[in-house]
Order: sequence, then C-alpha cells, then structure tokens
Amino acid sequence: MSILTSLPFRLAPHPVKPAHRSSPPYGRRFGPTACLLVLCGGLFFFGLNAGELYQTESLRAMVAAEMLRSGDWIVPTLYGEPLLTKPPGMYAAIAAVSWPFGQVTTLSARLPSVLAASIVVILFYRVFARSLGWRAGLLAALLLPASISWLQRAPSAEIDMVQLAWVAASLFCFLRALEIAETPERRGFGREWPWWQFAMLCVAGGVLTKWTAAAFFYLTVVPLLWYRGQMRLLWSRAHLLSAMLGTLPCLGWIAAVAAQTGWPSFFDAVRGEALPRLSPAHHTRPYPWHELATFPLAFVASNLPWSAAALWTLSPRFAELWDERGKRLLQLFHCWTWPNLLFWTMVPGHHFRHALPLQPGLAGLAALTWIAWTDGRLRWPIPNVRPRQVFLSLLVLWLTVKIVFVTTIVPYRDRNRAPKSKGEQLAALVPTSETLYLFRLKDEGILFYYGRPARRLSSPMCLPKEERGAYCLLTELEYHQWSPLCLLEPLERFNDEQGHPIVLVKLP
Repeated sequence: MSILTSLPFRLAPHPVKPAHRSSPPYGRRFGPTACLLVLCGGLFFFGLNAGELYQTESLRAMVAAEMLRSGDWIVPTLYGEPLLTKPPGMYAAIAAVSWPFGQVTTLSARLPSVLAASIVVILFYRVFARSLGWRAGLLAALLLPASISWLQRAPSAEIDMVQLAWVAASLFCFLRALEIAETPERRGFGREWPWWQFAMLCVAGGVLTKWTAAAFFYLTVVPLLWYRGQMRLLWSRAHLLSAMLGTLPCLGWIAAVAAQTGWPSFFDAVRGEALPRLSPAHHTRPYPWHELATFPLAFVASNLPWSAAALWTLSPRFAELWDERGKRLLQLFHCWTWPNLLFWTMVPGHHFRHALPLQPGLAGLAALTWIAWTDGRLRWPIPNVRPRQVFLSLLVLWLTVKIVFVTTIVPYRDRNRAPKSKGEQLAALVPTSETLYLFRLKDEGILFYYGRPARRLSSPMCLPKEERGAYCLLTELEYHQWSPLCLLEPLERFNDEQGHPIVLVKLP
C-alpha cells in the first residue's frame, strides 16, 4: 500500500455542494479585503524598522542608495562600479519608495517587500474567493503568510518577496487565461490575450527583479497545460504575442546596460552568476548529493505545520471533492509546487530561501485541505476538536512566533554587529568633503550606515594622484602589508560585522 492510502483520508458522509460563487453582498465583497489589508498592515509593518539591516539587506540598500544619488536607474552600481549580478528591479523599487524621504533608510529599504507581501495576500484571497467563495478565500489568505519562509522576508530588503509577488501575479493571470480558453462560450483571442499579456508582463517584471522568475513560471505552466491537454495554448497567438511583447522591457534593459558597460562586461557578469547555480561543472565545490534530500526537507519543514496538511491533496480521491474550478486550482498548485521543487533540488547550491516563489503553491494545497475540513466535505481526522478551533489556534501561535522574532531574536542577532553605530563613527571621522576608499574589505552594513559614497580600488597605488591625505578603510591584513610602503596613519580601529578587525587610515 502506498503512503497515501495510509492517511486518514475519508470523504464526508454527506456530499457537500460546491461553494456558491454568485456575487456576494457588498459587505462580503469588500469586507474581507479590508480586513486583510488591516491584517497585512499589522503583520508586515510590525518589525519594519526593528533591527539593523542584516546580511545582504545592506547590499541591496547600498546599491539603491547609489542609484538614488546618481539618477542612473539602469545600471546598478556599488562603490561606483557596475554590479550586474542581479537586475535593477529591487534596487529601483527601494530607490522609488525612498525618493520621498530623500535617502534610503532601513525602513524604506524594507518597504517594497511589505507592499509585495500585501499584494500577494490580496491576490490569494481573490483567486480562492472567485473559485470557492469568500470564506475559502479568507482562510487561504490567512494561511499563506503564516510560514517561516516569510518570517525573515516580510519585512526585508531582500529580493525574494518581490520576486514571489511577480511570480504569483503571473500565474494567477495565466489561470484566468486558461479558464477562458477552456470555456467554449468565452473562448477567443480578444478575451484570452489580455490575461496572457498581464501574465507575461509580470514575468518580465520578475526577470528584471531576479533572473529565475521565468523558470518558476514555465515550470508551472508547461506541466499544467500538459496535464489538462492544453499544450496548444503555448503555440497560440495570445501566448506568443504576449511573450514577444513581454520580452521587450528585458531586451531594452539589456541593450541599455550593454551600451553603458559593453557587451563583454554584461555577459561575464551574468555568466558568472548563472553558471555556478545551474551547471554542476561550474560549481565551486563537488555536486552536493546530500541536498537531494536536505533541500526538499528544508522547504517542507519551513512551511510546517501547513505543509503536513498538503499531503492530503496527493490522494487521487481529493480531486473528487471539487467542481471544475476547484480542480483547476488544485492542479495549478500541484504544478506550482512539485515540478519547481524537483528542479531546484537538482540544481546545485540553492538555499531553500531561493525557492520562496514556489511557497504559495504549497500554501495553496494546504489551504484546499483546510477548506475541505472546515466546510465538511473532507472528514476531520481529530475527533472531538473542531477544525476551525485548530486553525485559529495555529494562527495565534504563528502571531506569537512573529512577535517573539521581532522583539527578541532580531535584537539578539544584532547584539554584537552594531553596523549603525560603527557607520556613524566612521562618518564622524571622515570629513564630508573627502572620499572614503576601500580595497578588499566587504562590509556593506557599516558602509550603508556610513551614509556617503565610497570607492573601491585594487590597491593604494591606484589612488588618484591629486588625492593627498586620502582616507582608506583597510582590513588588518592590508594594513600590515601596506603600512611599511605607504606610511599609513591609523585613525581608528574597530571590528566589522563578522568580528574581524578593520582600520581607518589616512595617507600622507
């Protein structure tokens, strides 16, 4: 017997009618959306300014700050040099929301992830409500963000949540196009094409945020169309025209970057970013065979306890609980989750946070199980306890985890880092009229809170000749190597975020 037959999977004793989907009263149509907006405001804005920028948050904020100062929103730069490992989408989003403040701050750097997370929650509600009713939509929307995967990403200055929003929006638009194509009385280019176009523009937005967005989209769409016998839609005019128009923003950005930096620089940067992640032969270490087990386990564990409920959807009998709209939604979430999880498991060297854009697929499967439990079409496996009580208890537990994370864990992890105080100390020592130079040092946290432009050079010999009394930030090794040669004047010693000693010096 398979593991699926051992699950406590039983249909309700009396068949449950599909959820009524006629237009609800005004209060029910807009009331849940308003409640979710309030929830998102409290859930995602809470902790927005808690703690200092952490890990690569500082890198995103620094690049956005340079973009805002220079006015060049095409080519991301770091320390005055092009940084093309990621497209400019996230940097531009941070710069855009920071523009009213006049500078990038901790709060404004994290604001795009909050807005993206809120949009995804509302989209999740709308998709479920349209197919299964507003109560189902509300349950699904409440379940979606209650995940460890979201804990450090909303709020955050990282790219992942913004990319998730683009991927989710593209797939939900595709779902509408598929629904129209499968409805004879609604079928037609004029009705399908707008939704295909919205989907492909969202894919383009995702690609301009992080290269992998198109992979998440097509790893979902192709299996779903194949399963439903609709592969012809990939060759339809609506999809091909939309794909052509959707590539124009990406091609336009590539051409603009190549015009400024040159084609070799662009291709070298993209190849250096992509090949180690997609090709085992170009990976920096032997193929991590253990990740074939640890990666999917980490992904499932990061979404507990909801991922356990998703197991019920693996039974073929689960699809019998739904009408055609519900089955289409179920199949979308299956194709969103498992083909993507298989692909990103096979690709070497990916942390489970890189798979964040497939988390809504697993959350959608879990939501369908909880909807079936709460409305009675699937028998609840725990006797003498109502599923709604358990669901609300899990949400309260999640809110407790969120509060503890923001009030306790975030301050604890920043206890010994203190990049803000060190950056302000550095700014007080370097005159505002002087440029700060660095060489091998990598500590964007301190340099972000330094708040002024810095330049990276290969060695002190590359300093401009007119620069007398230049201020340089060195590692301890650089200081010992170059002090006999350059007559360095040490001004201050302190530790970087990793605890390694660094030295601020002044050249003669």
